[in-house]
Amino acid sequence: MRVLITLIILLFCLQINAQELTEKVLFVKPQPVKILISDSYDFTIGYIALADGDLSIDISGGPSKYYATTKIKIKKGQGIQKLTITSAQKPSPGKGYKLVLSLRAVNGNWETTRVGQIINNIEFIKKPVSFSENASFSPLLNTIIENTAKYQFDVDYSFSKPMQVQIALWQKNNWLASSKRIAIGAGSGSKKIAINYEEPLVGKDYRLVLSFGLPEDFTAKNTITKEISGVQFLKPTAQITMAEINNKSIQISVNKSSNILTLPGSSAFDFIKIIDRNGKIILEELNSKHITISTLSKGAYFAITSTNDYYKFVKF
Repeated sequence: MRVLITLIILLFCLQINAQELTEKVLFVKPQPVKILISDSYDFTIGYIALADGDLSIDISGGPSKYYATTKIKIKKGQGIQKLTITSAQKPSPGKGYKLVLSLRAVNGNWETTRVGQIINNIEFIKKPVSFSENASFSPLLNTIIENTAKYQFDVDYSFSKPMQVQIALWQKNNWLASSKRIAIGAGSGSKKIAINYEEPLVGKDYRLVLSFGLPEDFTAKNTITKEISGVQFLKPTAQITMAEINNKSIQISVNKSSNILTLPGSSAFDFIKIIDRNGKIILEELNSKHITISTLSKGAYFAITSTNDYYKFVKF
């Protein structure tokens, strides 16, 4: 367990350093879809919060119309928290329960949810079971997604018999697209599932919904679903060829006695990228108008800035 928690913390740190910041909540371990009836229920939650907020878990529904909730306040940042739900009333055995994990505004309600996960059709049971069918989005799922015509998502699964899995893409309450139903045999592993959608997607109000069950469960709309909200799609970036870069680029000279390339302009750029003639990024500098080029081999290169300025130079 300690190793897993360390892995998740490392994952959060890598995500924050590697991409545009985004908020995220997840269950540190895959959440079972069969839960033993008890006086209390413990959940270990990982989070990234860009502002102070409340971490909340609700359990509701089922044959007894059960409801129980808990929340804790968290500070801006990332970490792991344990949440415990206790209730004088116990849920009745059966299916149809909903588990909602959310990061909300401080003292807010469900309407102030910033990001969250929902598991539908959970079953509460009286006696322990040795195995429970389960499928979840990979904890490595990137919730900031670049536009493409085909999106692939990793699903971790553990099945005792053949099951079917499907992923749907929603924008708020509007269905956009679904993958094919993918048949997966008994066993444990990871499976890539693709959604084709060619329209550009922009914004933070998207949801991914994973459904799994037997074929008859899909027919009867009785699958188990796991939903991730707060998924963000980045604005499509313009594609440019190397010939166009060459034509756009202004020739600049490099001082042979210096290992520093200084670009024209009075202020720093958010980034400077050095690419070779094949379009491969060789070097990158952030928040500067200078970049060290001592590691470059002799040859021709291009420098591209965050303000879409293009330069070409030769390293002697």
